Amino acid sequence: MSTTPYHHGSLRQVLLEEGRLLLAERGVAAVTLRELARRAGVSHAAPLRHFPDREALLDAIAAEGFDELTAALVSAAEPTDLHERLSLYAHTHVHFAVANAALMELMFSRNLNPGNGGTAAHSAARFFTLGARLLGEANPQALGPLPYLLTGMLEGISSLAARGRLPKDRIEEITSAAVEVLLPMAQSQLQQSTKQAQSGR
Repeated sequence: MSTTPYHHGSLRQVLLEEGRLLLAERGVAAVTLRELARRAGVSHAAPLRHFPDREALLDAIAAEGFDELTAALVSAAEPTDLHERLSLYAHTHVHFAVANAALMELMFSRNLNPGNGGTAAHSAARFFTLGARLLGEANPQALGPLPYLLTGMLEGISSLAARGRLPKDRIEEITSAAVEVLLPMAQSQLQQSTKQAQSGR
């Protein structure tokens, strides 16, 4: 159990921090407003001032996760070489996912349709848009298959590693192999995007 101190005005952040700790310790089913109130040392009703229900709390935790993952991946957009960009993106994603397995499972189990009004959906949209830019998507608002293929492969690798089905000493190797599989498709898409941009001038 955490000893995160509760100060007046900081309860929302304390609930999010305690929620993430509880998520990592005992899984999503254990994360309830009542349990978090107990851990924070406040009344059962106090969390309702910040989260109307458990779903709103879980959505906020998932949104934080997507924001942190996106922030970690921003540096992948810096290299000019596509192979280097894709490799940096893939390895950073997998490292984050393996270190935050329960959080990632929560993130990708949410309804990520921006129309549902949830904060996690909007944070997820920023995550996918970053991947789209990396892969040369012409229109990040209408994503093609590559960002989803990339995320699916990386999440698959991360999930296998988190469950012990992929030895830790092979994570780097398998992630690099995923990059090599996707690289020709990404190169083709970037070339196509460049031609479309040039023809539209």
